[in-house]
Amino acid sequence: MSKHHLTRRGLLLGSLGAWSLAGCSNSASPRVYTLTTELGTALAGGPATLSVVGAAIPKYLDRPQIVRRGGGNQIEVAEFDRWAEPFGDMVTRVLIGDLSLRLPKTQVFRDDSPTATAASVSVQLDIARFDPDPDGTVVLALRWTLRSTAVLAEDSPRLTAKPASDSIPDLVVAMSDAMGKLADRIAAAAAGAS
Repeated sequence: MSKHHLTRRGLLLGSLGAWSLAGCSNSASPRVYTLTTELGTALAGGPATLSVVGAAIPKYLDRPQIVRRGGGNQIEVAEFDRWAEPFGDMVTRVLIGDLSLRLPKTQVFRDDSPTATAASVSVQLDIARFDPDPDGTVVLALRWTLRSTAVLAEDSPRLTAKPASDSIPDLVVAMSDAMGKLADRIAAAAAGAS
């Protein structure tokens, strides 16, 4: 075997070894998170039934990884920090929980649930943004509409929440807080319209 052949073989084996080690170092288990319901003021009024239409979300959020805003137009994707369920489903589920706490006399459910009935009122969300600014402040920008046979209320708020720290767990807590603020507004509109 020629010396040249041995050198090429050594380089190939060295490259494969380095590639294998790199693969091992990237095999860390992902950390998985979920948004949670937030306590709020229970209101006396409210419709008998309220359906929540699945939240419309921008495509950049429609991924398992948690995203943050970088400088300029950059989006940073946290490869090993992931959501426990599809983002739109999670936002819808948490809003249902938040509204149920604020409207205890109202039966709140997802409009496409197998047990859904014809609701007297429905709420629709169109989320434009739900992620942190480069300084860490969570921004939830959206349009929501509360409907019966006609529009009862609608709003396009820009809600913010500041995490306690830079960490992903604190970011998730702040995002849950922003969802609670959204539920406060929708619940107040639903209670006032009934």
